[in-house]
Amino acid sequence: MEFMGTETIDDFFSGQAAALAGGTTMHIDFVIPVNGSLVAGFEAYKKKAKKSCMNYGFHMAITKWDESVSREMEIMVKEKGINSFKFFMAYKGSLMISDELLLQGLERCKSLGALAMVHAENGDAVFEGQKRMIDLGITGPEGHALSRPPVLEGEATARAIRLAKFVNTPLYVVHVMSIDAMEEIARARKSGFEVI
Repeated sequence: MEFMGTETIDDFFSGQAAALAGGTTMHIDFVIPVNGSLVAGFEAYKKKAKKSCMNYGFHMAITKWDESVSREMEIMVKEKGINSFKFFMAYKGSLMISDELLLQGLERCKSLGALAMVHAENGDAVFEGQKRMIDLGITGPEGHALSRPPVLEGEATARAIRLAKFVNTPLYVVHVMSIDAMEEIARARKSGFEVI
């Protein structure tokens, strides 16, 4: 499976076979658009999933915004069974979206009754942190954590929650890694806002 210039050793069969051996019976993967097209991305992943050995589903990444993406989101929901869309606030120069795109995506998710999901890290600041690590000669795995202190996840989580509140649509903050982000989620939940 390809992701940001890398390829995993697992495909749908081998990864799922290992998961089944451990007792997992359902797999939901996220589809990356192909050349900006959600439909093309869906078809590519559907083809890869023919090797599946367990139940599976998809959610869709949104990496750009224009009228065609808005139309294709409706196709995904109404015809392809995808009802959740992931927005990356991280990975500058690759998958990262702007606040403007996130706001438009949240509005579209609301209109379709779909769930908006965010990978919440301040991508601009993380990018600067990565450059600092390289400048310091820290290029091993420890540089990953050092380049993205918890405050950057907390800031992005707070921003995503506030934008979702502005639109009045639920939000799923995926793979929360820091107390800063968890505190923002807890604060929003305590106020009655729906954050997963």
